[in-house]
Amino acid sequence: MIKKLQDIDLENNYCLISNNGEYEHTFRQQPNFENHRTWVSNENHLIGDFWENFCLPSVLKKKGVDVFHGPAFMVPLKKYPKTVVTIHDIVSFIMPDTIPRKYAFYMRMLISLVARRADRIISVSESTKKDLMEWLRVPENKISVVHQAVSDRFRPPAPGEDSLRGLREKFGIRGKYMLFVGNLEPRKNLTRLMEAFASSKNRLGDDYQLVICGKKGWLYNDILNACDQLKGANDIVITNYASEDDLLHLYQNSDMFVFPTRYEGFGLPVLEAMACGAPVITSNISSLPEIAGDAALLIDPLSVDEISRAMIKLSNNPGLRAEMREKGFKQAAKFSWMDTARQTLEVYRSIA
Repeated sequence: MIKKLQDIDLENNYCLISNNGEYEHTFRQQPNFENHRTWVSNENHLIGDFWENFCLPSVLKKKGVDVFHGPAFMVPLKKYPKTVVTIHDIVSFIMPDTIPRKYAFYMRMLISLVARRADRIISVSESTKKDLMEWLRVPENKISVVHQAVSDRFRPPAPGEDSLRGLREKFGIRGKYMLFVGNLEPRKNLTRLMEAFASSKNRLGDDYQLVICGKKGWLYNDILNACDQLKGANDIVITNYASEDDLLHLYQNSDMFVFPTRYEGFGLPVLEAMACGAPVITSNISSLPEIAGDAALLIDPLSVDEISRAMIKLSNNPGLRAEMREKGFKQAAKFSWMDTARQTLEVYRSIA
């Protein structure tokens, strides 16, 4: 979004505050954009929170900042300039059982505080806006919905481009596979996904695999143990971390993308998969119908049978896969970082 802000706003001055300059590469040198490096490391959240609340305000005052935007749930306790905060989701309120108890308590406290203190809230979806109004009683006129978008690097493979061979060698992929992308944690509903795959295996073919690409999250061992107990566990590939190039190639070569998560504030992997040409199956709850539109098969994430039927339906119907692929391209194209930048700039101007 910063690069797009640089394209559309030559009038206002921007100061990007980052830890040890880690985001300097995200924007080009431009007279009205500067980077302010801090000494804070992302490794220690307590130190980071202390700096943001008690040191950051003096930096903002010294820089003469008129509007501060916290893009991830945070505004300083000492309110100096006008403030905008982006709230991506409120999973700590809606599904506290899917994250560590201490973290859920901390996030509930933090979100409640910033929702009251911020002059304006950016919500990444209409679904999250509705959640904020229902759970935190935030006035509707305080919330602006600004969707995210996918990077231009997510695209279908170029003609003649063959990246499947490398995936086979690195991850042990034999042939056709369905893909999931996301952290290995309870909210992602991976146990039901694996159960649905196992129950569908005789209809999908012997070589068909389920590839799960994501970092180990909270209670990931429970997910791995559930996988080991399933019939056909040898056909489930868990890649753990994947590089940006590997992730792109996994999307591009997948037979379908299955994302039966229990709750998402936005659901960016759905759009990434669509932009790469993968037909999508996803949940019919939270923000996912809003983001997927009519370009995905929507399922009840709590129903293993429904997930399984959607897998079989899409796998056995080449015409439907082609239709969903074309719809996916159009749906992903509806979201752009230029729109995100324009709408965010409107929020800044509304309170400056």
